Amino acid sequence: MAAAKGQSAVAYVESIYADHESPGGTARYSPRLDRLWDECYALAKKNGDACMDFSMIVMGNDAELTDVKVHQKKGGPHSAMVDARFKNLGKDTTVTYDLIRDKHGWMIDEMRSGCYVLSEALQQKTKC
Repeated sequence: MAAAKGQSAVAYVESIYADHESPGGTARYSPRLDRLWDECYALAKKNGDACMDFSMIVMGNDAELTDVKVHQKKGGPHSAMVDARFKNLGKDTTVTYDLIRDKHGWMIDEMRSGCYVLSEALQQKTKC
């Protein structure tokens, strides 16, 4: 799991991208997103389809990240918006994280990249 306790929002997102060939590890999600992941996996098991057919962490199925840069756009001690910019297989990519913090540290409450929004994708309501 990406370490979350006692670190800045930027450091938390950097930890998600620490392994450039297999990023993400086990990212920590808010209870809201955990519920949506559970519902998505249950539906996938029922209908035989994938919950999601790509990783929003890298915006693809494969990862070979370079030029990873992370910066906080806004936020404070309990919430933050952080951009992760990188090249994946040579393609410029930006993923924006909405983070919230509890007594255990930072967790992801939303992710966006282009027209993709994680909570919408998990509910198969994506506009892309």
